[in-house]
Amino acid sequence: MSQQQLLPQNTRFMAVLLGFIGGALDVFCHMHYDVLVATQTGNIILLIANVKSQNIYDFVLRCLSIVFFSIGFIVGIFIKDRRKTAYWRAYSLLPLLIITLLLPLFDFHKYISVSLIAFVTGIMMLTFSGSLIEDHPFTILMTSGNYRKMLMAIYRLIQGKGDTDEFKRQAINYGLIVTSFISGGVISAAFTSIFQTKSVWLISTALLIMLIYYCYSIKKADIKYTDI
Repeated sequence: MSQQQLLPQNTRFMAVLLGFIGGALDVFCHMHYDVLVATQTGNIILLIANVKSQNIYDFVLRCLSIVFFSIGFIVGIFIKDRRKTAYWRAYSLLPLLIITLLLPLFDFHKYISVSLIAFVTGIMMLTFSGSLIEDHPFTILMTSGNYRKMLMAIYRLIQGKGDTDEFKRQAINYGLIVTSFISGGVISAAFTSIFQTKSVWLISTALLIMLIYYCYSIKKADIKYTDI
């Protein structure tokens, strides 16, 4: 499929960046706060599994993550319902960029840090819900569904029946997302052990690249009022 046919948010480049950010974000938050912000189902499972641990601190952190992510998601719906141009996606990325840039510079309490990160992650999750990599739907900021789709495409490809070219493209696309997610997690873990909270700037860098690429693509293709 020709890249020229694709909207900026549906390119492989954007999908790889979203996967990378998802892996890096959850690993960073787990290592620093023992909580997840992108994979909220993980928080719910941990809450249920540790209900007898009597660790009120972890319980409150995970509850804050779930609540503020939900609020952020609803705010994202509000923003989307009032969008006027294609740049609304860029505006919705700015809160996460700002928070990740400021986080190492201020000595926030963990409750505040988790609440802020979960809130802006919720906005981003809504913004890119229903994302496509080329014409294949995928899940952002988490990868279990993408991994299953990758395995299915590989199986069909090995089977050698049906449209093998399409199965190959699916395997490559979902493989890119899974690989980028894992890479984001591994690199974030390595950076965290060296740079501590400043490792979150890895996410800031990926977000900045995404913003520049997206805005440049919108302007170049002149689709400000059509890609809404």
